[in-house]
Amino acid sequence: MKTLRYSVLLAALYAYESVAAIGINSMVEFAHEGEGLFTISNGDDYRQFISVAVSSVSVENGEFVNSPYTRENINEWSLEVRPARTVIDAKLSKDFKVIYKPLDSDLTDKDKMYQLTFVPTPYFAQGEPAKHVVQVAIGFAPFFVVPAEKDQPFNYDITYTEQGIQVNNQGNSYIRAVFDACPASTKGKARAACTKEAYVMSGRKLVIPLMPTMLGAATIKANISTHYSTYKDKLILQKNQTQKR
Repeated sequence: MKTLRYSVLLAALYAYESVAAIGINSMVEFAHEGEGLFTISNGDDYRQFISVAVSSVSVENGEFVNSPYTRENINEWSLEVRPARTVIDAKLSKDFKVIYKPLDSDLTDKDKMYQLTFVPTPYFAQGEPAKHVVQVAIGFAPFFVVPAEKDQPFNYDITYTEQGIQVNNQGNSYIRAVFDACPASTKGKARAACTKEAYVMSGRKLVIPLMPTMLGAATIKANISTHYSTYKDKLILQKNQTQKR
């Protein structure tokens, strides 16, 4: 499993030694028939207690806005994680099943998005030795996307700028974009230095940063598609020129 280390939480805990060496299989997953899966691995030599928090995510003025699940808004919950709390033994991994349970008010022609926060805490059973030093807990906050039942038509504009690729997605479906600045002769692993993949959620406006090797290109090829590939675009992006769809 590819281990990604994102500093989601930095909580000083007066307890145990070293940084929590947990890993996650992906930082974004898409629902299939309303369900998905995240796998958390424990690379440490002691057990980890993992708790999961959920937030629904909306987009306002092009930016993400999180609404955490609390006891006060339980009637608005539409996502369940199993297990919500568990212990992962040393050097092992565990799957977390994510289940979307639509509310009567949920629209089916627009993507829904959530953010899960996996919080690790070293776990020592009674009688086990525990080292009493300061620890920094590092967790993960991946996204879970429930796509619209059917892909919605494109409604975006895209510009290749000096800072990267600026995308404004005003459609109801997220778009997947693959950018390619590789010379025609580039093969195999070398392509990793001149390609980039990005997901742009509905309503999102952002600049996708590119590696210096890509920013120097006169043009960049872009393959744009919706979740079910109902809509596809192949573009040639030129510096400081905006294309709309």
